[in-house]
Amino acid sequence: MRTGHRKKHPCAKMRPYADPTRDTMIHVLKHVESITQHRDRTLLELGVASALFELVKAREVNLYKAVMHGDDHYLSRVTHVGQDGVRYVQSEFDEGGEAVPLHTRPEMVACVEQSQIVLFNAIERGEYVHCFPISVDRRVLGVLEVTCTAPLTEEDLGTAEGFLGLYRNYLSLLDYSERDTLTGMLNRKTFDENLGKILAGLATVAPTDADSTAAPLRRRQQDDGNHWLAVVDVDHFKRVNDQFGHLYGDEVLLLLARIMRDSFRHQDKLFRFGGEEFVVILRAMADDEVTVALERFREAVENYRFPQVGQVTVSVGYTCIDAQDTIPDIVGRADDALYMAKESGRNQLAHYEKLVSEGKIATREQPDSDIELF
Repeated sequence: MRTGHRKKHPCAKMRPYADPTRDTMIHVLKHVESITQHRDRTLLELGVASALFELVKAREVNLYKAVMHGDDHYLSRVTHVGQDGVRYVQSEFDEGGEAVPLHTRPEMVACVEQSQIVLFNAIERGEYVHCFPISVDRRVLGVLEVTCTAPLTEEDLGTAEGFLGLYRNYLSLLDYSERDTLTGMLNRKTFDENLGKILAGLATVAPTDADSTAAPLRRRQQDDGNHWLAVVDVDHFKRVNDQFGHLYGDEVLLLLARIMRDSFRHQDKLFRFGGEEFVVILRAMADDEVTVALERFREAVENYRFPQVGQVTVSVGYTCIDAQDTIPDIVGRADDALYMAKESGRNQLAHYEKLVSEGKIATREQPDSDIELF
C-alpha cells in the first residue's frame, strides 16, 4: 500500500465563484423580506420605493396617491426616495401631501385613466420617466414613478413590475383590513391609528419653554390650521330599521357614505365607527370653516330623498384637537357635543368649545384611565 499525501483536487485551492445573478437574487430577497415585515402603509410604501431606487439605479422614485374630487382626478405625492434624500407623508394632513390636478401631469393621464404603463422622455432634463399604475380591484389608486437617466432594461422593468405586484397585493390586504365591509369607509381600528399619528405629529411641534428649535415648524403647522374631529349620528336610525327593514337601513348607510365622500375634501378622513355612527377628521384654518363644511354635509343629507325611506337627517358634534389630548379626550368631547345636538332637537351641529364658552355644558374632566367614553 502506497503511503504519502493525497493530491488535492485542482479546484480545492480556487476561491468560490461569484455568481452575480445569485447575489442579485439574494439582494432582492432581502428587500422583499424588509417590505413584507411591515403592516403600516407608510413603511410599506417607503420600502417599495427604496428597493426600486437601489435595484434599478434610479435617480428618484415617487409614489403618488390618486384621488377623485367631484369628477376630477388629483395626484398627491406620499413617498419620495432620491439622490436628495427620503421624504414621506405620514398622513394627508402633513405638509407635502397637497394634491395637484391630474391634467398638470400629462404623462400620468393614461396611467391613471386607462391603467397603462407610460414611458416619458423628459428631454430638457435628460431623464426618462416611467409611470406604473397602482391598481387594486380594477381601480387605479395611485402611480409609481421611476425616473432614470435611460429607459429601464427588460430585466429592470421586470423588477419594477414584480415589486409593484408585491405592493399591490399587500395594499389590497391592508385596504381590506382597514375598511368597513358595508360602506367601504375607514374602520375603527384605522381611526385609532390615524388619530394617533396626528397626535404624535402635534406633540413633536408642541411649544415648550425649554426648546425653541421647533418654532419654525410650529409656525408652519399653525399656518396650516387646526385639526378637528366630528362625530356624526343618523337620527332615529332604529326607526328606519324597524319600519323598513335592515336591507333599507343598510342602503341608507351606503348612500350616506356616498354623500359624505361628495361633501368633504379628498384629504379629509372619513370613518364608520359601527352602526349609524361616523367620524370625520378634517383640517381647517378657523372655526367658521369647519362649521361651513359640516353644515354643507348636514344639509346635503337633509335634502336627499332616500329610496323608500324618504328624508333622513343627521346630528353632528365636533371639537378641536389639541396636542395634549388623548383619543378618549377628543372622542368624548365630540360625543358630549353630539348629545347636546340630539337633546336640542336633532338635525343640527353642536360645537363643544362653543357650548363650554356659553356655559351650556361643563368642561370635560380628564379621565384617569384609557377607557373610551364614546
